[in-house]
Amino acid sequence: MESKHKVWYDYLSEDQHQQLLDNSQLVTFKKDETIIKQGIAADHILFLEQGMVKLIIEDEERSTAFKILSDNTFIGLMCAFVKRSFDFSAVAITPSRVRLINRAVFEEAIRGNGEFAVYIVQLMSLMTNKVVHDLIQLSHKNADGAICTVLLELASIFNSHKFQMPFSRIELAHTIGYSKESVISCLSSLQRDGVLIASGKSIEILDMKRLETISRFG
Repeated sequence: MESKHKVWYDYLSEDQHQQLLDNSQLVTFKKDETIIKQGIAADHILFLEQGMVKLIIEDEERSTAFKILSDNTFIGLMCAFVKRSFDFSAVAITPSRVRLINRAVFEEAIRGNGEFAVYIVQLMSLMTNKVVHDLIQLSHKNADGAICTVLLELASIFNSHKFQMPFSRIELAHTIGYSKESVISCLSSLQRDGVLIASGKSIEILDMKRLETISRFG
């Protein structure tokens, strides 16, 4: 019989898990509501229990979404232990539920549980590597490359070649930092070339390899 995939609290004792729950609170966020503002102090450990969130880097010229998160994911875990402030903003794409865990209690669990500590270190390393990779990739992409990257991210989140986009064309344009016209033109081109079918928010990817190629080199 296949073993169940372990989640973060499976590495804790029952007492440690309960203590973290007792020292946390659940907060709900509406669609488009800001969960984290770039530059604020990382006072809590944030865990996305339900919903979908985009992480955004903002500068004087533009804001760029570099990662989309879904259920059962930590938000900004690496910032909480390194700089103690967030280097990005997080905005709810869909109504979302986030657990805010007391950072001091979370750190105590790490100090008192070696297996949990190793898991958190490994998780932070994976997250950091992925974020750095995504930022490097996005900094060199044109509109088509950025759109294809988001579509691949969504296909991975939904674990399907066919899914409903959680945002409109305008919201997708804001997410990647390009114009609505660029989004419409790209989706029309992809559909004309047989890469996907786009109808409203419904997306069906027909040629995953071609989409990956455009994402990589666009």
